[in-house]
Amino acid sequence: MGHSERVASVWKMIDQASPARDAPTIFDAPGGTSLAELIAEVGRLAGRPRNLAAGGFTDPSLTERTGLPLTEPFGEELLEMRGWAYWSYWIGCGQVASPEGTRSVIVVAHRENPAATGFPEGASWAEKLRVVVGWEPMRKPAVDWPATEAALGTSLPSDYKEIVDLFGAGGFDDYLDLLVPGVLGMDLVDWSKGDAVHAVEMWRPHAVYPARHGLLRWAASEQEIRFVWQTGAASPDDWPVLVQHDFDNWEQFDCGVGEFILRMLTDLQFGFPTSHMDVHHFTPLAH
Repeated sequence: MGHSERVASVWKMIDQASPARDAPTIFDAPGGTSLAELIAEVGRLAGRPRNLAAGGFTDPSLTERTGLPLTEPFGEELLEMRGWAYWSYWIGCGQVASPEGTRSVIVVAHRENPAATGFPEGASWAEKLRVVVGWEPMRKPAVDWPATEAALGTSLPSDYKEIVDLFGAGGFDDYLDLLVPGVLGMDLVDWSKGDAVHAVEMWRPHAVYPARHGLLRWAASEQEIRFVWQTGAASPDDWPVLVQHDFDNWEQFDCGVGEFILRMLTDLQFGFPTSHMDVHHFTPLAH
């Protein structure tokens, strides 16, 4: 087996795993594959990892919802572990001390539904979304909202800004990818400028922002679905969400971004395939 085949076999191993609730599946990494290569291959689909253990020190604050199932089996033998919350699994790549030397391992553990215990009283839509996907915020550059809104020539909905500040760049259930100011390739301002030139015909009969009541895109999708606001209301918090599933049909949702994403993930009546999933996840954009 060549080097590239060894790396590619990592996902085959993950797909074959069937971890019990209290017994993760542990694989030895393919021979000759470094930890960095394992992390890069899993991160290709699962995004940016969390650092659960480094230099023989395991994060003592870990819980069931932040990656503990990946580190528990190894105790003091654990040297390194990077982890991802991915659908109904925890996936980990790490190194473990053994009498024969350091072992590189792949761990697949059961992941409980993070929303099973419900929402905190008075939680915002962004906070409810955090609970549903089991998200724990990671360090990331802060968005300069005044500069962003000045560049766009408009204020932005408060729930969108709260979601971006909480999650950063990334995608929900591999279906909806947030546009985030300042993020290369996913910059909200850059996409707005591009749409003002290229989306005029595609989005008819609607106008494109900055035209009056024009559409302003806030998320993208590999499925080529367009997620936009219809601007024009006096308060951006009153902008409805519009979704274009194909070039001819638009669907309007009279709610904000936070409520829309949450119900897209969980409400069968919204009609999105993500609502049929039992467990949801957010994949942070890999750097």
